[in-house]
Amino acid sequence: MMHFIYIGTLSLALAIAKPPAVQAMSVATVADVRALMSQRIDKARGVGMVIGVIDRGKTVIYQAGETGNAAPLDEHTLFEVGSVSKTFTATILASMVLDGSVKLDDPVAKYLPADVRVPKRNGKQITLLDLATQHSGLPRLPSNMDFADPNDPYADYTLADMYKFLNTYTLTRDPGMSFEYSNLGLGLLGDALAAREGSTYSALLQKRVLAPLGMTDTAIALSATQRSRFAVGHDADGLAVRPWTFQALAPAGAIRSTVADMLKYVRCNMGQGPLARACLFAQRPRSTFPGNQIGLVWWTDDVMPIIHHGGDTAGYHASVAVSSDREVGVVALTNGGMPVDDLAVHIIDPKLPVAQWPKVAQLDTATLQSYVGRYDFKAIGAMLTVTRTGDRVYARLTGQSAFPIYPSAADEFRYRVVDAQLDFSRDPAGGVSAVVLHQDGRDTRGAKLSASAADPTLALATSSPAPSPTALSSPTPSTSASPPIDLEEYVGDYVVSAGAIFTVSRSGDQLAVQLTGQPAIPIYPTAKDVFKARIVDAQIVFDRDVQGKVNALELHQNGAVVQAPRATGALVEPSHPPIVKLDDATLDSYLGTYVASPGAAFTVSRTADQLFVQLTGQPSFPVYASAKDEFFYEVVFAQISFVRDKSGKITGLILHQNGRDLPATKV
Repeated sequence: MMHFIYIGTLSLALAIAKPPAVQAMSVATVADVRALMSQRIDKARGVGMVIGVIDRGKTVIYQAGETGNAAPLDEHTLFEVGSVSKTFTATILASMVLDGSVKLDDPVAKYLPADVRVPKRNGKQITLLDLATQHSGLPRLPSNMDFADPNDPYADYTLADMYKFLNTYTLTRDPGMSFEYSNLGLGLLGDALAAREGSTYSALLQKRVLAPLGMTDTAIALSATQRSRFAVGHDADGLAVRPWTFQALAPAGAIRSTVADMLKYVRCNMGQGPLARACLFAQRPRSTFPGNQIGLVWWTDDVMPIIHHGGDTAGYHASVAVSSDREVGVVALTNGGMPVDDLAVHIIDPKLPVAQWPKVAQLDTATLQSYVGRYDFKAIGAMLTVTRTGDRVYARLTGQSAFPIYPSAADEFRYRVVDAQLDFSRDPAGGVSAVVLHQDGRDTRGAKLSASAADPTLALATSSPAPSPTALSSPTPSTSASPPIDLEEYVGDYVVSAGAIFTVSRSGDQLAVQLTGQPAIPIYPTAKDVFKARIVDAQIVFDRDVQGKVNALELHQNGAVVQAPRATGALVEPSHPPIVKLDDATLDSYLGTYVASPGAAFTVSRTADQLFVQLTGQPSFPVYASAKDEFFYEVVFAQISFVRDKSGKITGLILHQNGRDLPATKV
């Protein structure tokens, strides 16, 4: 799902901070690991998790849950590992550097067909090192991905498509200048290395990594026997989803494996076995972004010196983590639920928190049925339709798919696909009369219509589950009967607020829109001035002045409309207050973890007299004091206020951004 608000993924280049001294860690206990797995799986039907731990030579394998098919769940169950595949591509690169096949500073263009024009900027070419350290300047995804099947988004993206994108793309910054996580970049890296050896990526992976490590149960394309042991993927709502397939971007996320096989890979990354030199070479920090060091793909947090990388697809989550002393290694694989990075690093260092998820309350059939109906959200011109199938309740907002909602108590439900809550209210007779949607700091009320107004055609059958949130899309628009559209007249900057700008760009006949700090999203015309995204349920409508010139855009998403006038001159940088200096004791008082919601926590760290704040899943960014307990970002227009209790102890923080306040409690 695409989110248009929150701190983006802008980054600044910093000197590599000196990591904390290496200390022997006491790993999580057996009881702790089993309890966390049980809590995370939470008896979800068909969902399982397997974790392998190597602790100073001793190996323990934990398992909980199910595969979703007839096969038993064990260390030989296969899962997608998602972006953990990138670390395999890094290992291939390391082995080729060590034997002299390539050099890190080689331009990637050197290994591509002569007719492919890799973009460069200010005379600087994209090197293999730039790609491996996520500093290439390429976007997260190419803008010419058509997503013909949004349930399998990478399946149709070919090498020809990638080369076409490279031939038309213009870099917005110099290669090597700053960090931006790019699936495209790692796909390009793996494909270039395969071309160097006159091979396919799959064959190169087998030759360079899998065969030397004896990983006989790891592959991109599975055999019939392996398919029988392949766990069924499930989305965040417990609904079965199809596995993903890859072509050009296979080096970024296509690998499937088992815990038994992945433990062989973990040992390599602990410095053991025939490829130990390549594995350790890949881990070595070579660049940085705020709060983190990055080697060839592998990340090491400045504050938490654990070497790690995770991976997530529509129905699977994976993580590999190794302690800084190489004495402990962890691999965690699951076919549903939520990401497992927090579990992997927690096992290595139990002081690190794990995400907490509210328990689902058990409500009787009559209570569940009382919520069924249609609710009129007049304020946003939308209708919320609530339906029930068995003991599962679904909610569908106008123009969107139906998603399950889960009761935390009577009349209180939470989504899992987004951070949102529905609170139902009742009339004096006890009947449900209204609902309030709480999301992004806003409350939207809807009055319940009469029972006869409920739409029975929207009832869901268990055999036809709601689509995954990763698969939100609109039907492919047809433009065959539309008049020619001049895409160039839409190109420009559209200002939402200070620090938040929509940039509309063009690559050939493809238009894309990008909000500050977020990936560019391709959009497609359905009519003049009206464009739809395919990877999310969103629409962009351009407005014109009386002379017919485009002067604004509107984003229509999730029942809300965001307006952004077009910039007419040089963009004004947001002003910041003077920076004040705080003493060491005051700065130290802010350090810690602050939980905003399940799966979203702020980590506040410090390097010398500089404070950093990191939101789950995003890089750390520096913040600057304008007063005691008051800080501001420079990378985006946002502020952090720390909250104290009556005794003066820090108990929480509040993120102020885009007119919203997001509180978080210190743990």
